Amino acid sequence: MENESAKSMHKVDEIDKAAVFVTDNVFNTIIGLAVSEVSGVHSLADLATQEALTKQSQRTFSRCMKLAFGEQEVDVSLCLNIAFGSNIPEVAAHVQHKVDAVISDMIGYTVGQINITVADVIMA
Repeated sequence: MENESAKSMHKVDEIDKAAVFVTDNVFNTIIGLAVSEVSGVHSLADLATQEALTKQSQRTFSRCMKLAFGEQEVDVSLCLNIAFGSNIPEVAAHVQHKVDAVISDMIGYTVGQINITVADVIMA
């Protein structure tokens, strides 16, 4: 039986015959930080309750996204709150571009789908 921690580790490289792994938390953190840099994103939302996460709790990015892994590919689902007055399709496109870039640049994985659910619009 495979242990739980092994399920959350993903091989990203092999250097001098030694494997390099990252955990789900690495994916969650870099995606969450990248999304928080996109103009028009008010906050990440909890996927389960679709409630806004405070700045203090935003380091718990795993509650805001779902990751589905293939061999060297990942699909990402995000739940966001958008700032009032922002163009939702444009913000979503910027988020998709930013997430794709950060995963491929920092981890070397290919990104399949990036699905975005807008949970709410928040007055900034």
